[in-house]
Amino acid sequence: MIRTIPITIREFDLAKGLMDVAKTLYRWQIRAEQRHHLNDLDSHALDDIGLTRQAAKAEARKPFFWT
Repeated sequence: MIRTIPITIREFDLAKGLMDVAKTLYRWQIRAEQRHHLNDLDSHALDDIGLTRQAAKAEARKPFFWT
């Protein structure tokens, strides 16, 4: 026998909202880590990706929530 769990639209919207928040927090964490690592790259690595030291520092200083 298949058992179903009754769920209301309100509960579904809450679950979707919580997932959206979790995804946003994850994106912010990844962005913060990438900016931190960008600041640690040497000049050769920065040349490889086409950035100057000043551009890398400017990007690394941005808050995690700015794109």
